[in-house]
Amino acid sequence: MGLALVAPPLVGSCCDIALGSGPGWGLLVGGVVGAVASIVLGARRKVLWWVAPLPALIVAALAAAVYLLTRPSSSGGGKAASTDLIRWAVAAFPAMATAQCAVLAVLAARGLKSLFDRSRNHA
Repeated sequence: MGLALVAPPLVGSCCDIALGSGPGWGLLVGGVVGAVASIVLGARRKVLWWVAPLPALIVAALAAAVYLLTRPSSSGGGKAASTDLIRWAVAAFPAMATAQCAVLAVLAARGLKSLFDRSRNHA
């Protein structure tokens, strides 16, 4: 389940870096795929209470880690690195929000499914 959460956004981040950009569509798509996969697996194992908040945190951590690993070494010191890291965090926010929305959509679909199943059983 952890690999399902981490691997897709990591691959997406690597694709973004290979294309020469900051966090973009690769991180966004990878974050959503990882979020949906982890929430579906978490629902089957009944561990949603700790899986649900993780996708946004994983996307943020991966964006920061990829930045720190790929930044140019000639970067001008602490202030420049901090500014660049903040830019990456802001650029990664849409991916974080989309991943969390994917979690909420899967949870809503599961809730509606159980509601319809209950109403059919009582009818």
